[in-house]
Amino acid sequence: MSNATRTLGTVATALHVLRLLADHQCGMGITEIARSLDISKSKAHLMIATLLSEGFVERTANGRYQLGAAAFEVGSAVSDAARLGGELLEPMRALADLCGEAVSLAVPRHREAIMVQRFETKRVLRDEIGIGTRMPLTSCASGKFLLAHMSAKQVESRYPDETLPRVTANSVRSRSDLMRMFPEIRQAGYAVNDEEYMEGVRGIATGVSDGTGHYIAALSIAGPANRFHGERWIEPLIDAAHEMTEPLSNRLRAQIAENDT
Repeated sequence: MSNATRTLGTVATALHVLRLLADHQCGMGITEIARSLDISKSKAHLMIATLLSEGFVERTANGRYQLGAAAFEVGSAVSDAARLGGELLEPMRALADLCGEAVSLAVPRHREAIMVQRFETKRVLRDEIGIGTRMPLTSCASGKFLLAHMSAKQVESRYPDETLPRVTANSVRSRSDLMRMFPEIRQAGYAVNDEEYMEGVRGIATGVSDGTGHYIAALSIAGPANRFHGERWIEPLIDAAHEMTEPLSNRLRAQIAENDT
């Protein structure tokens, strides 16, 4: 076998892994991946390790593997007509139509929340905010909600220093102040952003769960500070997130049943 053929085969296998994980959004183990692609566990492990190092794959808290933020960033370059639609996006679209504001879905990546889907209304919020935008977790509603549902150890590992980076004059500047917000966020079921990421923009966010209580993304509504009243949209926001959780939970149950057969 020539080096060129071997290289092409390796690339093809890596792409097959990405396609497989795209069909199993709740994650897969190395053994499942190897069995599904009819490759050795050592080869599957090598593919995952490579994709993991480049951010195309991420390891979940329960040791499974799912698509990472880099995969979403590449996918965001695809035209609107070709992007994934269906049951997960319909609640977002309906929420944007209802509130008339920008509705976004973000996933955590180290210290950032990366916007992987967004619905704008005719009143576009800001041209510089869109799919692929990276926001510091500490300075956006989505990030604060996701951090509030991590363990103290996970938060401290991301922010070993007490001082947090300043994004705007309203950004939370200390880890202690940030962590004191978490009980209220968990009790309320949502977090707020009061011009902390961008001056003139406010927002609210809640979590989208995989059905096991693990929040894999955050759903948010944002609008201009001079007209946005987040309290009006708390209930519709949480309802939309629950609608998005249900199909994810169904997929997880189906995958568990498939693995048991």
